[in-house]
Amino acid sequence: MDRNKETSENNGNLLTPAEVAEKLRVTPEQVRCLIRKGRISATNVGTGSKRPLYRITQKAFDDFKIHGGQPRQSNPKKRFTRLPPGLDFFPHLK
Repeated sequence: MDRNKETSENNGNLLTPAEVAEKLRVTPEQVRCLIRKGRISATNVGTGSKRPLYRITQKAFDDFKIHGGQPRQSNPKKRFTRLPPGLDFFPHLK
């Protein structure tokens, strides 16, 4: 049996970054960059490796195509407020 066919049968509807890149006509590294930026949701299946092994669901890929790569609004980044300066415990170190 062909290894690529076997992999796609085992994963069901999970896509690798290379498969998504082929569909989008970009490089796999560009797909990983989109994942890191939060524009495509993915799951890291490489828990024991140093480098993440991302898999993208077909639904996440379809959402990316529909919304044009805009960041998801359901998970906004939290902003932190700056606290007022506290007491200077080491004034002589300035």
